[in-house]
Amino acid sequence: MAGLKFDSTINLGHVITLGGVVVTMIMGWSNMDTRLRSVEKTLETVTTTLIEQVRQGSELQALTQRVERVERIVDAR
Repeated sequence: MAGLKFDSTINLGHVITLGGVVVTMIMGWSNMDTRLRSVEKTLETVTTTLIEQVRQGSELQALTQRVERVERIVDAR
């Protein structure tokens, strides 16, 4: 059994393999970027909705307190 021999030539298979790896990396990066943008947009929408709900909740609480005061005034008469 002879020792291992290193072939330092570059052939078409090597070029095709390297090209496939590069294309796969670019496609993966693009796909990840698209998904990340989608998640960021969804997070922005959720944040806006949550802020609006908190604002409406505090307005509802203030309205409830005003109605309770009016009910106490009416009940006192």
